[in-house]
Amino acid sequence: MGRDTIAEIITSIRNADMDRKRVVRIASTNITENIVKILFREGFIENVRKNIWIKRHYFI
Repeated sequence: MGRDTIAEIITSIRNADMDRKRVVRIASTNITENIVKILFREGFIENVRKNIWIKRHYFI
């Protein structure tokens, strides 16, 4: 069974908001990059940074 990437992103952001966390780490793929850009442009995300950690790309 495949992963639902969009649901995982939204759930991660929602859970972080409920816990009052300011940072969420999401694995970087083409799909997640486009979703994060839209959420940032529409004002749902305050800041976005692409980070490399142990040879893996993440959005923070």
